[in-house]
Amino acid sequence: MLNLRRTSVLLALSGSAMLMAGQASAQSKSTRVSWAPSYGGSCVNCDLRGRNMSGGDISAANYPRSNLSGAFLRGTRALNINLTDATAKGTDFRRATLDGSQLVNGHFEGSRFERASLVNADISGATFSDTYLSGAHLGAATATGANFSRARASGTDFSGANLTGATFEGAVLREAQFNNAILSGTNFAGADLQNARITNTRLIDVSFEGASGLEQTIFDGSCAGENTDVPASLSLISCQNVQLPGSDELRGGLIQTAGK
Repeated sequence: MLNLRRTSVLLALSGSAMLMAGQASAQSKSTRVSWAPSYGGSCVNCDLRGRNMSGGDISAANYPRSNLSGAFLRGTRALNINLTDATAKGTDFRRATLDGSQLVNGHFEGSRFERASLVNADISGATFSDTYLSGAHLGAATATGANFSRARASGTDFSGANLTGATFEGAVLREAQFNNAILSGTNFAGADLQNARITNTRLIDVSFEGASGLEQTIFDGSCAGENTDVPASLSLISCQNVQLPGSDELRGGLIQTAGK
């Protein structure tokens, strides 16, 4: 009788072990479900270097003066976040949505923003030198004094953006769009503007010194101020001969141009 009980206990333990092993095997074979922690809320001067926030939603987060260098925000939804004075060098923002966000005076050198959206974002005074911006959307962004030196920004859309005092020195801007943008004191020295579109725009005190691809750049509806150094071969009309729009019209754009 005692042996029978011992045998029953051993069989029960063996069955439990087999069940647990089967469950572990099934879990190991199942598709891994990625999980990302929440980084929302407010965190001033935080150290977020190397953190993985890809695919999450951190909209309305408050991270002024924080360090996100080397972090991953690929595909992250980050509407209306505050990254004022933040540092995010070498950070992955590919396909992230940063519409309406504050990136004022931030440092984003060497970061990746391919196909990211920064529509209506305020990036005034921010540094985007040596960044990857191809296919990004910065429509109606405020980018006064922003630094895009040597940025790779082919196909990037800056339409309607305020680029007063911004610099694109040495940037690659092939097929980029600056339609109805505000270009005053903007520096395109040494930039590659082949097949870019700078239409319906006043070019006031804009520098194209050493820029390439200007013969293929589309300037339809745009005019040049007297201190804008475009090649004579482009034959842009003077902004003095342009009928300016009212204050309620498209920012930076022109309504009518005088005949050449």
